[in-house]
Amino acid sequence: MLSTSDIQLELLKLGEEASKIISPQLPYVQYVPKESVEVEASVKVLSNKVDKLDLFSINNGNGNFSSVLSLDSSSRILKSTFMNLVVIGASAFSTERGFYTFPFEVSGRYIGVASYLEILRRLESAIKSGYLAFRNLVGYEYALDEVEMDNGRVESLYLLDDVADELRVEAENNIIRSSKEDLLILDGPLFPTPRELSQSFVFSRPKDYSRLNHYGRLTHRWAYGQLVKDRVDLITSRRAVGVVKRLENSKKLAMVSKELFGENMNLNDTQILDLKSNSLCNSSHQLCLIGPLEIDTNIYVYREDTSTVVINGVPKRYAYYAILRIPAGVQTFFRLESMDLQVLSDSVMEVFSSITTSVLPSYIEKVDTMAKNVTKGLFYLSFNVLKDFITFLHDTKLEAVSIAQELNKY
Repeated sequence: MLSTSDIQLELLKLGEEASKIISPQLPYVQYVPKESVEVEASVKVLSNKVDKLDLFSINNGNGNFSSVLSLDSSSRILKSTFMNLVVIGASAFSTERGFYTFPFEVSGRYIGVASYLEILRRLESAIKSGYLAFRNLVGYEYALDEVEMDNGRVESLYLLDDVADELRVEAENNIIRSSKEDLLILDGPLFPTPRELSQSFVFSRPKDYSRLNHYGRLTHRWAYGQLVKDRVDLITSRRAVGVVKRLENSKKLAMVSKELFGENMNLNDTQILDLKSNSLCNSSHQLCLIGPLEIDTNIYVYREDTSTVVINGVPKRYAYYAILRIPAGVQTFFRLESMDLQVLSDSVMEVFSSITTSVLPSYIEKVDTMAKNVTKGLFYLSFNVLKDFITFLHDTKLEAVSIAQELNKY
Protein backbone atom coordinates (compact mmCIF):
# COMPACT_ATOMS: atom_id res chain seq x y z
CA MET A 1 0.00 0.00 0.00
CA LEU A 2 1.37 3.41 -1.01
CA SER A 3 1.01 6.58 1.04
CA THR A 4 1.07 10.20 -0.11
CA SER A 5 4.50 10.62 1.48
CA ASP A 6 5.79 7.62 -0.50
CA ILE A 7 4.63 9.29 -3.72
CA GLN A 8 6.17 12.63 -2.73
CA LEU A 9 9.51 10.90 -2.11
CA GLU A 10 9.40 9.24 -5.55
CA LEU A 11 8.60 12.59 -7.18
CA LEU A 12 11.41 14.35 -5.32
CA LYS A 13 13.91 11.79 -6.60
CA LEU A 14 12.60 12.29 -10.14
CA GLY A 15 12.77 16.08 -9.84
CA GLU A 16 16.29 16.09 -8.42
CA GLU A 17 17.64 13.80 -11.13
CA ALA A 18 15.77 15.60 -13.91
CA SER A 19 17.16 18.97 -12.82
CA LYS A 20 20.70 17.63 -13.33
CA ILE A 21 19.96 16.82 -16.97
CA ILE A 22 18.20 20.00 -18.10
CA SER A 23 19.93 21.55 -21.08
CA PRO A 24 18.91 24.66 -23.07
CA GLN A 25 20.01 22.84 -26.22
CA LEU A 26 17.20 20.31 -25.89
CA PRO A 27 14.25 21.00 -28.22
CA TYR A 28 10.76 21.09 -26.72
CA VAL A 29 8.96 17.77 -26.77
CA GLN A 30 5.75 17.93 -28.79
CA TYR A 31 2.34 16.52 -27.87
CA VAL A 32 0.61 14.94 -30.88
CA PRO A 33 -2.84 13.52 -30.05
CA LYS A 34 -3.65 10.24 -31.74
CA GLU A 35 -6.84 9.30 -33.51
CA SER A 36 -8.89 6.66 -31.69
CA VAL A 37 -10.20 4.01 -34.10
CA GLU A 38 -11.28 0.45 -33.33
CA VAL A 39 -10.20 -2.70 -35.13
CA GLU A 40 -12.68 -3.76 -37.76
CA ALA A 41 -14.96 -6.50 -36.47
CA SER A 42 -17.56 -8.84 -37.90
CA VAL A 43 -20.99 -8.48 -36.31
CA LYS A 44 -23.76 -11.06 -36.30
CA VAL A 45 -27.34 -10.46 -35.16
CA LEU A 46 -28.51 -13.13 -32.70
CA SER A 47 -31.88 -11.44 -32.20
CA ASN A 48 -33.41 -8.41 -33.87
CA LYS A 49 -36.07 -7.83 -31.24
CA VAL A 50 -36.09 -4.89 -28.85
CA ASP A 51 -36.70 -5.70 -25.18
CA LYS A 52 -38.34 -2.87 -23.22
CA LEU A 53 -37.83 -2.83 -19.46
CA ASP A 54 -39.44 -0.46 -17.00
CA LEU A 55 -36.72 1.10 -14.84
CA PHE A 56 -38.80 0.65 -11.69
CA SER A 57 -38.91 -3.11 -12.33
CA ILE A 58 -35.11 -3.40 -12.23
CA ASN A 59 -34.57 -1.11 -9.25
CA ASN A 60 -33.08 -3.75 -6.97
CA GLY A 61 -31.21 -5.94 -9.48
CA ASN A 62 -32.07 -9.58 -9.89
CA GLY A 63 -30.01 -11.26 -7.17
CA ASN A 64 -27.97 -13.31 -9.64
CA PHE A 65 -24.65 -12.11 -8.19
CA SER A 66 -23.43 -12.47 -4.62
CA SER A 67 -21.06 -9.51 -4.92
CA VAL A 68 -20.17 -6.89 -7.53
CA LEU A 69 -17.06 -4.85 -8.33
CA SER A 70 -16.99 -1.95 -10.79
CA LEU A 71 -13.80 -0.21 -11.89
CA ASP A 72 -12.47 2.61 -14.01
CA SER A 73 -9.21 4.45 -14.64
CA SER A 74 -8.21 7.96 -15.60
CA SER A 75 -5.13 9.81 -16.81
CA ARG A 76 -3.77 13.34 -17.05
CA ILE A 77 -0.66 14.75 -18.70
CA LEU A 78 1.83 17.23 -17.22
CA LYS A 79 3.84 18.85 -20.00
CA SER A 80 7.23 20.46 -19.52
CA THR A 81 9.86 21.76 -21.89
CA PHE A 82 11.81 18.49 -22.17
CA MET A 83 9.83 15.85 -20.32
CA ASN A 84 6.15 14.91 -20.10
CA LEU A 85 4.50 12.96 -17.31
CA VAL A 86 1.37 10.83 -17.57
CA VAL A 87 -0.30 10.35 -14.17
CA ILE A 88 -2.67 7.41 -13.72
CA GLY A 89 -5.40 6.95 -11.15
CA ALA A 90 -8.01 4.22 -10.89
CA SER A 91 -10.90 3.34 -8.63
CA ALA A 92 -12.91 0.28 -7.72
CA PHE A 93 -16.22 0.02 -5.90
CA SER A 94 -17.05 -3.28 -4.26
CA THR A 95 -20.37 -4.21 -2.69
CA GLU A 96 -18.28 -6.09 -0.10
CA ARG A 97 -15.32 -3.75 0.49
CA GLY A 98 -16.51 -0.29 -0.56
CA PHE A 99 -14.17 2.03 -2.45
CA TYR A 100 -10.47 1.43 -2.98
CA THR A 101 -8.05 3.12 -5.32
CA PHE A 102 -4.93 2.77 -7.43
CA PRO A 103 -2.07 3.48 -6.70
CA PHE A 104 -2.88 3.59 -2.99
CA GLU A 105 -4.67 0.42 -1.84
CA VAL A 106 -3.68 -1.37 -5.07
CA SER A 107 -0.16 -0.44 -6.17
CA GLY A 108 1.57 -0.35 -9.54
CA ARG A 109 3.18 2.02 -12.01
CA TYR A 110 1.26 5.28 -11.68
CA ILE A 111 3.46 7.78 -13.55
CA GLY A 112 4.69 7.37 -17.10
CA VAL A 113 7.82 9.41 -17.84
CA ALA A 114 8.19 10.37 -21.51
CA SER A 115 11.22 12.25 -22.81
CA TYR A 116 14.25 11.75 -25.03
CA LEU A 117 16.00 8.38 -25.09
CA GLU A 118 19.21 9.71 -23.56
CA ILE A 119 17.34 11.42 -20.71
CA LEU A 120 15.15 8.41 -19.97
CA ARG A 121 18.11 6.06 -19.81
CA ARG A 122 20.00 8.37 -17.47
CA LEU A 123 16.95 8.87 -15.23
CA GLU A 124 16.17 5.18 -15.08
CA SER A 125 19.72 4.26 -14.11
CA ALA A 126 19.67 6.88 -11.34
CA ILE A 127 16.19 6.15 -9.98
CA LYS A 128 15.39 2.58 -9.07
CA SER A 129 11.60 2.65 -8.85
CA GLY A 130 8.84 0.14 -9.38
CA TYR A 131 6.26 2.92 -9.62
CA LEU A 132 7.71 5.24 -12.26
CA ALA A 133 7.34 3.87 -15.80
CA PHE A 134 10.23 4.80 -18.09
CA ARG A 135 9.58 1.82 -20.37
CA ASN A 136 6.59 -0.08 -21.67
CA LEU A 137 5.66 -3.57 -20.56
CA VAL A 138 8.02 -5.21 -23.06
CA GLY A 139 11.03 -3.09 -22.12
CA TYR A 140 11.19 -0.17 -24.58
CA GLU A 141 11.42 3.46 -23.43
CA TYR A 142 8.64 6.02 -23.70
CA ALA A 143 10.88 8.02 -26.01
CA LEU A 144 9.67 11.16 -27.77
CA ASP A 145 12.69 11.60 -30.09
CA GLU A 146 11.65 12.45 -33.64
CA VAL A 147 13.60 10.24 -36.04
CA GLU A 148 13.53 9.26 -39.70
CA MET A 149 11.46 6.16 -40.41
CA ASP A 150 11.96 3.53 -43.11
CA ASN A 151 9.20 5.20 -45.14
CA GLY A 152 11.15 8.47 -45.22
CA ARG A 153 8.88 10.33 -42.80
CA VAL A 154 10.03 11.86 -39.52
CA GLU A 155 7.97 10.60 -36.59
CA SER A 156 8.11 10.39 -32.80
CA LEU A 157 9.26 7.06 -31.38
CA TYR A 158 6.27 7.10 -29.01
CA LEU A 159 3.05 9.06 -28.53
CA LEU A 160 1.93 10.34 -25.14
CA ASP A 161 -1.57 8.99 -25.70
CA ASP A 162 -0.03 5.54 -26.21
CA VAL A 163 1.64 5.85 -22.79
CA ALA A 164 -1.67 6.80 -21.19
CA ASP A 165 -3.58 3.99 -22.91
CA GLU A 166 -1.08 1.37 -21.81
CA LEU A 167 -0.78 2.47 -18.19
CA ARG A 168 -4.56 2.74 -17.73
CA VAL A 169 -5.02 -0.85 -18.88
CA GLU A 170 -2.10 -1.93 -16.70
CA ALA A 171 -3.69 -0.25 -13.65
CA GLU A 172 -7.08 -1.85 -14.34
CA ASN A 173 -5.45 -5.26 -14.73
CA ASN A 174 -3.81 -4.80 -11.32
CA ILE A 175 -7.21 -4.10 -9.75
CA ILE A 176 -8.79 -7.12 -11.45
CA ARG A 177 -5.96 -9.34 -10.14
CA SER A 178 -6.69 -8.14 -6.61
CA SER A 179 -10.46 -8.74 -6.85
CA LYS A 180 -12.59 -11.77 -6.00
CA GLU A 181 -16.11 -10.39 -6.49
CA ASP A 182 -18.71 -12.44 -8.34
CA LEU A 183 -19.42 -9.88 -11.09
CA LEU A 184 -16.92 -7.44 -12.64
CA ILE A 185 -18.33 -4.29 -14.25
CA LEU A 186 -15.76 -2.43 -16.34
CA ASP A 187 -16.31 1.17 -17.39
CA GLY A 188 -15.54 0.71 -21.07
CA PRO A 189 -15.05 -2.37 -23.22
CA LEU A 190 -14.01 -5.72 -21.75
CA PHE A 191 -10.65 -5.22 -23.46
CA PRO A 192 -9.32 -2.56 -25.83
CA THR A 193 -9.46 -3.26 -29.57
CA PRO A 194 -7.57 -0.33 -31.17
CA ARG A 195 -6.72 -0.63 -34.83
CA GLU A 196 -2.98 -0.76 -34.10
CA LEU A 197 -3.56 -4.34 -32.93
CA SER A 198 -4.98 -5.50 -36.26
CA GLN A 199 -2.80 -7.56 -38.57
CA SER A 200 -3.38 -5.15 -41.45
CA PHE A 201 -2.19 -2.05 -39.56
CA VAL A 202 1.39 -1.15 -40.51
CA PHE A 203 3.83 0.79 -38.33
CA SER A 204 7.00 2.27 -39.76
CA ARG A 205 10.30 1.31 -38.19
CA PRO A 206 13.13 3.76 -37.44
CA LYS A 207 15.85 3.60 -40.08
CA ASP A 208 18.50 3.55 -37.38
CA TYR A 209 16.67 1.17 -35.02
CA SER A 210 19.76 -0.95 -34.32
CA ARG A 211 21.77 2.05 -33.04
CA LEU A 212 18.79 3.47 -31.14
CA ASN A 213 17.89 0.04 -29.76
CA HIS A 214 14.27 1.09 -30.24
CA TYR A 215 11.66 0.09 -32.82
CA GLY A 216 9.40 3.13 -32.39
CA ARG A 217 5.62 2.73 -32.15
CA LEU A 218 5.97 -0.91 -33.09
CA THR A 219 6.91 -1.40 -29.44
CA HIS A 220 3.61 0.18 -28.37
CA ARG A 221 1.83 -2.41 -30.49
CA TRP A 222 3.76 -5.21 -28.78
CA ALA A 223 3.14 -3.84 -25.28
CA TYR A 224 -0.54 -3.13 -25.87
CA GLY A 225 -1.02 -6.57 -27.36
CA GLN A 226 0.51 -8.10 -24.22
CA LEU A 227 -1.76 -6.00 -22.00
CA VAL A 228 -4.85 -7.10 -23.93
CA LYS A 229 -3.74 -10.74 -23.67
CA ASP A 230 -3.27 -10.27 -19.92
CA ARG A 231 -6.77 -8.78 -19.67
CA VAL A 232 -8.36 -11.66 -21.57
CA ASP A 233 -6.52 -14.19 -19.39
CA LEU A 234 -7.69 -12.39 -16.24
CA ILE A 235 -11.39 -12.27 -17.12
CA THR A 236 -11.84 -15.54 -19.06
CA SER A 237 -12.73 -17.45 -15.90
CA ARG A 238 -14.65 -14.53 -14.36
CA ARG A 239 -18.17 -13.23 -14.83
CA ALA A 240 -17.47 -9.85 -16.40
CA VAL A 241 -19.28 -7.16 -18.41
CA GLY A 242 -18.10 -3.96 -20.05
CA VAL A 243 -20.27 -0.84 -20.25
CA VAL A 244 -19.23 1.27 -23.24
CA LYS A 245 -20.44 4.89 -23.09
CA ARG A 246 -18.53 6.42 -25.98
CA LEU A 247 -19.91 4.98 -29.19
CA GLU A 248 -18.94 7.77 -31.60
CA ASN A 249 -15.94 5.84 -32.96
CA SER A 250 -17.85 2.57 -33.44
CA LYS A 251 -19.80 1.59 -36.55
CA LYS A 252 -20.82 -1.90 -35.52
CA LEU A 253 -24.53 -1.18 -35.82
CA ALA A 254 -24.01 0.07 -39.39
CA MET A 255 -22.81 -3.42 -40.36
CA VAL A 256 -26.17 -4.94 -39.41
CA SER A 257 -28.50 -1.94 -39.78
CA LYS A 258 -30.42 -3.55 -42.66
CA GLU A 259 -31.22 -6.60 -40.55
CA LEU A 260 -31.99 -4.62 -37.42
CA PHE A 261 -33.75 -1.55 -38.77
CA GLY A 262 -34.69 -2.41 -42.36
CA GLU A 263 -32.31 0.09 -43.99
CA ASN A 264 -28.62 0.59 -44.67
CA MET A 265 -27.23 3.31 -42.41
CA ASN A 266 -23.60 4.32 -42.89
CA LEU A 267 -23.41 6.14 -39.56
CA ASN A 268 -21.70 5.62 -36.23
CA ASP A 269 -23.47 3.84 -33.39
CA THR A 270 -24.47 7.02 -31.57
CA GLN A 271 -26.00 8.56 -34.69
CA ILE A 272 -28.01 5.42 -35.47
CA LEU A 273 -29.32 5.08 -31.93
CA ASP A 274 -30.23 8.76 -31.84
CA LEU A 275 -32.21 8.46 -35.07
CA LYS A 276 -34.01 5.28 -34.02
CA SER A 277 -34.53 5.93 -30.31
CA ASN A 278 -38.00 7.51 -30.55
CA SER A 279 -39.45 4.66 -32.55
CA LEU A 280 -37.68 1.91 -30.58
CA CYS A 281 -37.98 3.31 -27.07
CA ASN A 282 -40.96 5.63 -26.82
CA SER A 283 -41.66 6.10 -23.12
CA SER A 284 -39.77 7.56 -20.17
CA HIS A 285 -38.35 5.47 -17.30
CA GLN A 286 -37.45 2.84 -19.85
CA LEU A 287 -34.45 0.73 -20.76
CA CYS A 288 -34.57 -0.67 -24.29
CA LEU A 289 -32.19 -3.43 -25.36
CA ILE A 290 -31.27 -4.13 -28.98
CA GLY A 291 -29.83 -7.57 -29.64
CA PRO A 292 -27.95 -9.51 -28.54
CA LEU A 293 -25.26 -9.25 -31.19
CA GLU A 294 -22.14 -11.36 -31.61
CA ILE A 295 -18.91 -9.40 -32.16
CA ASP A 296 -15.81 -11.12 -33.52
CA THR A 297 -12.65 -9.00 -33.60
CA ASN A 298 -9.51 -10.02 -35.45
CA ILE A 299 -6.47 -9.11 -33.36
CA TYR A 300 -2.99 -10.34 -34.15
CA VAL A 301 0.32 -9.01 -32.81
CA TYR A 302 3.74 -10.37 -33.78
CA ARG A 303 6.99 -9.22 -32.19
CA GLU A 304 9.64 -8.74 -34.83
CA ASP A 305 12.40 -8.29 -32.24
CA THR A 306 11.87 -11.75 -30.68
CA SER A 307 10.06 -13.49 -33.58
CA THR A 308 7.16 -14.44 -31.31
CA VAL A 309 3.39 -14.06 -31.48
CA VAL A 310 2.09 -11.89 -28.63
CA ILE A 311 -1.62 -12.46 -29.22
CA ASN A 312 -3.54 -14.26 -31.94
CA GLY A 313 -7.24 -13.52 -31.66
CA VAL A 314 -9.55 -12.67 -28.78
CA PRO A 315 -12.77 -14.36 -27.63
CA LYS A 316 -16.05 -13.41 -29.25
CA ARG A 317 -18.12 -10.87 -27.35
CA TYR A 318 -21.88 -10.71 -27.01
CA ALA A 319 -23.51 -7.33 -26.75
CA TYR A 320 -26.72 -5.45 -26.17
CA TYR A 321 -27.09 -1.89 -27.35
CA ALA A 322 -29.04 -0.05 -24.67
CA ILE A 323 -31.17 3.08 -24.84
CA LEU A 324 -31.79 4.53 -21.39
CA ARG A 325 -34.58 7.10 -21.17
CA ILE A 326 -35.82 9.21 -18.28
CA PRO A 327 -38.50 11.97 -18.19
CA ALA A 328 -38.02 15.26 -20.08
CA GLY A 329 -36.68 13.40 -23.11
CA VAL A 330 -33.22 12.78 -21.63
CA GLN A 331 -31.55 9.65 -22.98
CA THR A 332 -28.15 7.98 -23.11
CA PHE A 333 -26.78 5.09 -25.16
CA PHE A 334 -24.53 2.20 -24.14
CA ARG A 335 -23.10 -1.04 -25.40
CA LEU A 336 -23.14 -3.73 -22.74
CA GLU A 337 -20.76 -6.58 -23.63
CA SER A 338 -19.61 -9.89 -22.18
CA MET A 339 -17.74 -12.99 -23.34
CA ASP A 340 -20.63 -15.11 -22.00
CA LEU A 341 -24.16 -14.75 -23.35
CA GLN A 342 -25.74 -15.85 -20.07
CA VAL A 343 -23.64 -13.42 -18.03
CA LEU A 344 -24.65 -10.65 -20.44
CA SER A 345 -28.33 -11.43 -19.92
CA ASP A 346 -28.03 -11.84 -16.15
CA SER A 347 -26.03 -8.65 -15.67
CA VAL A 348 -28.49 -6.21 -17.29
CA MET A 349 -30.66 -5.77 -14.21
CA GLU A 350 -27.63 -5.45 -11.93
CA VAL A 351 -25.82 -2.89 -14.08
CA PHE A 352 -28.93 -0.70 -14.46
CA SER A 353 -30.36 -1.31 -10.97
CA SER A 354 -29.55 2.27 -9.96
CA ILE A 355 -29.38 5.30 -12.28
CA THR A 356 -27.83 8.65 -11.41
CA THR A 357 -29.08 12.13 -12.31
CA SER A 358 -26.45 12.09 -15.09
CA VAL A 359 -28.38 9.18 -16.64
CA LEU A 360 -25.56 6.75 -15.97
CA PRO A 361 -25.55 3.46 -14.07
CA SER A 362 -24.49 4.21 -10.47
CA TYR A 363 -21.83 1.49 -10.65
CA ILE A 364 -20.21 3.40 -13.53
CA GLU A 365 -20.55 6.97 -12.29
CA LYS A 366 -19.14 6.14 -8.84
CA VAL A 367 -15.85 4.77 -10.13
CA ASP A 368 -15.62 7.27 -13.00
CA THR A 369 -15.84 10.18 -10.57
CA MET A 370 -13.50 8.65 -8.01
CA ALA A 371 -10.86 7.70 -10.63
CA LYS A 372 -10.87 11.27 -11.97
CA ASN A 373 -10.51 12.66 -8.45
CA VAL A 374 -7.56 10.37 -7.73
CA THR A 375 -5.89 11.51 -10.94
CA LYS A 376 -6.54 15.17 -10.16
CA GLY A 377 -4.89 14.69 -6.78
CA LEU A 378 -1.86 12.95 -8.30
CA PHE A 379 -1.60 15.68 -10.95
CA TYR A 380 -1.64 18.45 -8.35
CA LEU A 381 0.78 16.62 -6.05
CA SER A 382 3.18 16.00 -8.95
CA PHE A 383 2.99 19.62 -10.05
CA ASN A 384 3.65 20.97 -6.57
CA VAL A 385 6.65 18.72 -5.95
CA LEU A 386 8.24 19.07 -9.38
CA LYS A 387 7.60 22.74 -10.21
CA ASP A 388 10.83 23.77 -8.46
CA PHE A 389 12.87 21.33 -10.56
CA ILE A 390 11.42 21.50 -14.07
CA THR A 391 9.60 24.13 -16.13
CA PHE A 392 6.02 23.19 -16.85
CA LEU A 393 4.22 24.60 -19.87
CA HIS A 394 1.50 27.22 -19.44
CA ASP A 395 -1.50 24.92 -19.99
CA THR A 396 -0.21 22.56 -17.29
CA LYS A 397 0.15 25.50 -14.88
CA LEU A 398 -3.42 26.60 -15.65
CA GLU A 399 -4.68 23.07 -15.08
CA ALA A 400 -2.95 22.99 -11.68
CA VAL A 401 -4.50 26.35 -10.74
CA SER A 402 -7.93 25.08 -11.77
CA ILE A 403 -7.54 21.95 -9.62
CA ALA A 404 -6.35 24.07 -6.67
CA GLN A 405 -9.43 26.28 -6.95
CA GLU A 406 -11.62 23.21 -7.06
CA LEU A 407 -9.94 21.73 -3.97
CA ASN A 408 -10.34 25.01 -2.07
CA LYS A 409 -14.12 24.70 -2.33
CA TYR A 410 -14.08 21.73 0.05
